[in-house]
Amino acid sequence: MRISGELERMLKKPLGKLVPFESALSIVRGKKVIAIGDEVVFNFLEAGVVPFVSVFDFRTLRAPVRGAVEKRISGEYPAPMRMEKEAGELSMEMFVAARSLLKRGGALLVMGEEDLFALPFAMIIEDEAVVYGQPGEGCVVVSKDNFGGREKLEKEVKKMGLVLPHRD
Repeated sequence: MRISGELERMLKKPLGKLVPFESALSIVRGKKVIAIGDEVVFNFLEAGVVPFVSVFDFRTLRAPVRGAVEKRISGEYPAPMRMEKEAGELSMEMFVAARSLLKRGGALLVMGEEDLFALPFAMIIEDEAVVYGQPGEGCVVVSKDNFGGREKLEKEVKKMGLVLPHRD
């Protein structure tokens, strides 16, 4: 289901702290990392950090990734979980997938567009950290403590008729 205009407006702001990738590495040290987006996943892998959860679609800025990024991610995750998702879509399946991956770790290859996947993870993390790219600006690190506007975002998601699954 497509997100509402209000939710889209709210999600234009970073959900957490906007930092350069090098700073994100030190902020998340000692935490389970949920990396969202091909460039973020690739940068963690290149830095020697295998994220607990990686979400990617083999696209960056809606253009296919090639070369080193695709090769590195494919090599690390030869058999990822798969899910179809259109750009601007938010669904119950996304929340269920996030919950499942937070239990066991792993990778998710989104067939379509992985945008908005930071939101389901951010809403149910406990001690983990979500890191996603902010094109042209760096990356956003979201922890339970710095998740900005959580209550307002949850209210908007519920208006869409989605019931948020909580962690077991």
